[in-house]
Amino acid sequence: MSAIHLDNRLVHYEVVGRGQPIIFLHSWLGSWRYWVSTMDLVSERYRAYALDFWGFGESDRHGSHFTITDYVHMLGQFMDQMGIAKANLVGHGLGGMVAIRAAREQPDRFLRLMTVSTPMQGHTLADLVKPGTFSRLLGKSNPSNVWSKLLRSIPITDPEVQHELLEDTEGLSETVLASVQESLFDTDLRSTVNVLERPLLAVYGAQDKIINLDHVMFLNQLHDRPVQLLILPRANHFPFLEQTTTFSRLLLDFLIAEQQPVEIKEEWKRRVNQREYL
Repeated sequence: MSAIHLDNRLVHYEVVGRGQPIIFLHSWLGSWRYWVSTMDLVSERYRAYALDFWGFGESDRHGSHFTITDYVHMLGQFMDQMGIAKANLVGHGLGGMVAIRAAREQPDRFLRLMTVSTPMQGHTLADLVKPGTFSRLLGKSNPSNVWSKLLRSIPITDPEVQHELLEDTEGLSETVLASVQESLFDTDLRSTVNVLERPLLAVYGAQDKIINLDHVMFLNQLHDRPVQLLILPRANHFPFLEQTTTFSRLLLDFLIAEQQPVEIKEEWKRRVNQREYL
């Protein structure tokens, strides 16, 4: 376990590999742990970092009010203290929102961004705040009810990783989740993406039960911006856990791509775990 202190609060992180830095940012539930497989696959070429936001995982859980702005500030401080001048960012859900905001505020510090299952308009998630759905994910009831069921449905080959993810989810504070939820709902990234200077690859699963894909189709219209929307037909909300090899190859291709769009290559389908394509 590695940790540093930022604003007198503990921040847990893990790091593997050597090379150009990639920082992985987790979503509104879970922790750094669900990035393990992707980090392992990219670590031969890159130095991969993953941290726990305050209120999550093994980072400081004191306090009850956490916002996207707080996490953008936290990311900048983390890079300062770790001596990271420039980095690529990969963010899932909430982490993707933090990545986009950070890249807009300090474009010189970031090279490329991949967002995964990230709402571009936070208010679209409010449609899911009703009994038995997203309200349970974000603290209105036991957050394990729906989220844990979704996690168990994902074909994670390592049972220890799945157990740790469930443990992280069930241990979250309702007050922290409620605060994050409020910040999510108040965030609209459309204008930010419209002026983003860094290349962005926005990845979604066509089977996602959390994110409404209709609200991100505007990304296809940004022909004058370095933005690409890519939808994985068989993926749900966690493409990096459901289709780890495919996701990691997309990431590696994106990090070295010039202007051409990144795409799933036919030869990957013959080489990766067949379960990814069933």
